[in-house]
Parts: sequence; C-alpha cells; structure tokens
Amino acid sequence: MTQVRGIHHVSTIASDPQRNIDFFAGLLGLRLVKRTVNFDDPETYHLYYGDAVGTPGCIMTFFPWPGARPGRQGPGECAVVSFSVAPSAIAFWLERFVRHGVTHEAPVVRGTGDDAERVLAFRDHDGAMYELVGHAAAEARPAWTKAPGIPAEHVIHGFHSVTLWVEDGEPTERVLVDTLGFRGTTERESTKRYVAGEGGPARIVEVRSIGGFMRGAKGAGIVHHVAFEVADDQAELEVREQVIAAGLHPTPVIDRNYFHSVYFREPGGVLYELATTPPGFAIDEPAEHLGERLMLPAQYEPNRAQIEAILPPIHLPAPARAADFFATMTGPEDVSGDALGFVHRYLPPADGAEQAGSTTLLLLHGTGGDEDDLIPLGRSLLPGAGILSPRGKVLEGGAPRFFRRLAPGVFDLEDLARRTDELAEFIDAAAKTYRLDRSRIIAAGFSNGANIAASLLLRRGAVVRGALLLSPMLPFEPDRLTDLSTTSVFIGAGERDPMASRETVEQLETVLTQAGAQVTMHWTPGGHSVTKEELDAAREWIVRQ
Repeated sequence: MTQVRGIHHVSTIASDPQRNIDFFAGLLGLRLVKRTVNFDDPETYHLYYGDAVGTPGCIMTFFPWPGARPGRQGPGECAVVSFSVAPSAIAFWLERFVRHGVTHEAPVVRGTGDDAERVLAFRDHDGAMYELVGHAAAEARPAWTKAPGIPAEHVIHGFHSVTLWVEDGEPTERVLVDTLGFRGTTERESTKRYVAGEGGPARIVEVRSIGGFMRGAKGAGIVHHVAFEVADDQAELEVREQVIAAGLHPTPVIDRNYFHSVYFREPGGVLYELATTPPGFAIDEPAEHLGERLMLPAQYEPNRAQIEAILPPIHLPAPARAADFFATMTGPEDVSGDALGFVHRYLPPADGAEQAGSTTLLLLHGTGGDEDDLIPLGRSLLPGAGILSPRGKVLEGGAPRFFRRLAPGVFDLEDLARRTDELAEFIDAAAKTYRLDRSRIIAAGFSNGANIAASLLLRRGAVVRGALLLSPMLPFEPDRLTDLSTTSVFIGAGERDPMASRETVEQLETVLTQAGAQVTMHWTPGGHSVTKEELDAAREWIVRQ
C-alpha cells in the first residue's frame, strides 16, 4: 500500500487579507510564496506561506474573505495547526507574542523523555488555534530565515502536526491507518497520535474525540482542509483507489498549477486533500521572486484587469534591507512588522491628495498606545498624507512607551538619549526605504510621543520639517541649543493638565524658540487630552507647513 508522506499543506478561511499577511509574513516570519486567487472564486485571494520555496510540510494557505463571519470550532474540523520550532525558541516567541499583543497561553511541556515537547498555544486575529511546538527534530526541517526581526535560530520550521476534532475517533483512525498508511503511536486522555513514515515534524496527525459537542461551522478562523503529500501522479492515483475501496468518495484529480489534488471527506467530517510534491511554486515565477506579484490560473489571465480591480490591495512587510525592498517591489508597502528597528506601520499617501502633497506624518503615540493608535488622528489632521507610525519599544506595566521614566514626570535621561537616537535612525531608514521627502516629514505626538519628538528636535536638530506636540513637557534641559531655524512647531496644551504643568510647557516653548524654531502655542482649558478645539487649530497650522 502506498503511504502518504505527511502533511503537504493546511488551508484556512480568513477575513481581512492585509491583516493575514501582517500576521503570518510579518509577525510569524513565514515567506509569502504565492499570491494567487481561489480557483473556484477568482475574486478572492489564495495566499500561500512557507519556507524559501514552499516545501511540502511547510505550506500554510488562506482564503481571505473580507468581512467573513467567525466560524465555530467543534467536531468535524481540523481544530489546531501546530508549527515546529527549536526548543530554545519558545522563550523568544513568548516575548514576541507579549510585545505584539498576540492572544496566547502559558507554555507547557507535553510528553516525557526524548519525546517531550514544549508547547506554546496562540490564536491569530480571526481566532484560529495554533501552537508552536519545540522539539529537537524541528531543525532538520527547512525554514525561511530572512524575516526581519526573527533570528535564524528561532524561525518556524514548517508544521509539527495537526489536531483533528471528531465525535468518534475510531472511523477516523481506520482511514488514517488502513487507507493512508499512518500508524498509531501514543495516546493521552482522549487524543491519539498517528505518524506517517518515520514520524517527526510535518508527519503527525492527532485525533481528539470530543463527542457531545456542537458540530463545527465554517467561517473565519476555521481550517477548510488538510492536504497530505504524495510523491507524484501515480502515487496519487494509487491512494485514490484505496480511498474508493474504503467506501469514500474522492474527486477526480484536479490540476491546481502547483500540485495535483484529490479531495475527499473522512468519516469524522474533516475534508482531506491528496496533493502531489511536484511541480512546486517556481513553475510560474523564479524562486527568488516568489509571492511578489499576483499569479493567475491560465483561465483567468484574460480577465486580469477586472480581477485586480476587485481584489483589495495587499502589501508585504518590508524586508530587512531597503535595497532588497526596491529591487523587488514597485512601490511602498503597508507594513506591520519590526523591520527597520521598530514595529511600525507605513501607509502611503492617497492618490489625488493635493493638499497633503508629499507630506508624511510621523505619528508618536502616548503611553499605552501602539502603531495603530494615532492613525485616525493623522487622517483627521491631514487627509491623504502618508503615515509613518512606530511603536515605542519600552514597556511600563505592559504599556508601550518611547522611553523609560523613573516616576511620573521624572525621566530616565540616559534611556531618553538612547531611544531618541534610535528614533532618528528609524526615520533615516524609513526615508530611504519608502523614498520619503525628508523636507516634508512632520512629527505629530501625544504625551510621551510628544516628549520624544521634542527630544528629537533638541538633541538632533531639524531632522523633521516640523513637529506637532500635544500635551508635551520639556523632556530635558539641553546643554547647548541645536539649530531649529528651519523648523516649525505647534504646541497644544491644557490649562488643567495634571501631568504637564503650564510651567514645564512654557519652558519647552522657551527652549524651542531660543533654538530658532517658529513656535505656535495653543492653550485650551482642558487637561491631559486632545480637544476638538485643539485639533481644529492643529489642522490650520499643519496645512500652512
């Protein structure tokens, strides 16, 4: 009997395609190896992630339907997809999940002795359930090692396993063992493990019997099907005959461009696919440029213009080096990832935004904010402007900040200096990467973000065209003044601000003025917040810049 080789790929339903790319390419660091469309619905993307070339056993794919309703986990589903990492990588990923706000559980140890696995369970933004499984055998699997912010020793090495939820595990077991050639190994409580071949990562299927639960329902966050690898077309036909002999009803062989497929549903309700190893993802674009442009099945190529007009725009996270970025891309990207030294988002200027011109707003959030926090403010200040929004690297009780403080209003000046230099380096790197007009970058910060923007001006001079400082204070007393004669500054402050007193705001105004900056001061009767009156005044100021 011909055995399957293990897991080929897993395909899942998602919602927003850009958030999907941000999470799997940006945060998890998988390579987007193919952007194409659903064969049966060409108005929907089919996104493939994996290692450098999309090796079977490394391929995670998604059908992202914008606005898709959440699905429901239950019997009849592949409930958990587990990725393989080195045991030492679990601590790195735990810290990364905490920093990025990823829903996760505490790490646990599963199994004993040589079979012990360190497991970190987490969910994506659609609620899909995943695990990172640390095991020494992981490093024998291929991986993508060029993701920004993820050291090579911590990268994901494809799949570890999938976990099926079924009402009764016995019929599912018979298909896995008698038809597909898996063999049973271990058992814990209501879960049995089956392996293909010699076992190990990407060759493991776990079956959990959970009778009595409501059946699962398809939707965002739910696996559509699990594909098992077969060597070639002949092997696929042989396994298909075995499926028929088991009383199941497989489809004919279907050409999916990158592999040939047969689908059937096992007795527990999970949809299986048999997928061939060849021809692979380099059949229609060079391996070094996989995933860079939309690839269409031949039957849809005549309708490319219409399809591209319907599909929502999507963008890759920026690579580690700006040179690579512009050697392979045709324009700026919408980024979520820690490329260029900061977790950040870059949103290109809108077409036809004449008033915004080539202005880029550098948005700097307050304590507890993140890279998305001030985007609505930026859109309101100058509609259509480009937006560059980094997340502060310092955590205070779990809340992101741009620099440390020793107590409220008491700053760690050594850390402030270091973080200010880091921010200046980020601006330089982003300007080169996204080809920003340096003379048209305006910083807009609130509270802690306003304070590091002020520090940037006082320490590094005219690194930005102007600065809009909301609820700021003087971050430090400079020993010497930088030249700010070409810089405009707007300061918005509240008369009753309990954190930034009138005295320290006026000290900031005085120092900036002495450095030559053109300062516009706007007081409101409010506290430590941004009022509508303040926003109106800020808009009037920014359009004059």
